[in-house]
Amino acid sequence: MSSRSISLIGVGILAGAMIGTALGQFLGYILPEESTVKQFFLTKFDFSFGSIDSGFLVDLGVIALDFGFILRFNVCSVIGFAIAYYLLRYFR
Repeated sequence: MSSRSISLIGVGILAGAMIGTALGQFLGYILPEESTVKQFFLTKFDFSFGSIDSGFLVDLGVIALDFGFILRFNVCSVIGFAIAYYLLRYFR
């Protein structure tokens, strides 16, 4: 039984989330405005750590460094996670 590297699993899950997010944005363009289905698929959940407003800014005069990241999930990205997880489990 072969084991998978953690980088392959991480890339697979990340690719699934990116494809799911792209699918969600595509659905946002084709669904009618103010529809309940569009609001459901495009509802975002943001998890952030650091930004320019939070005080994690290192200003060195010439250059300013910001240490932080934001994770944005929507329903389609969670569906993409699930599909990627299933495919990674199926193709062992």
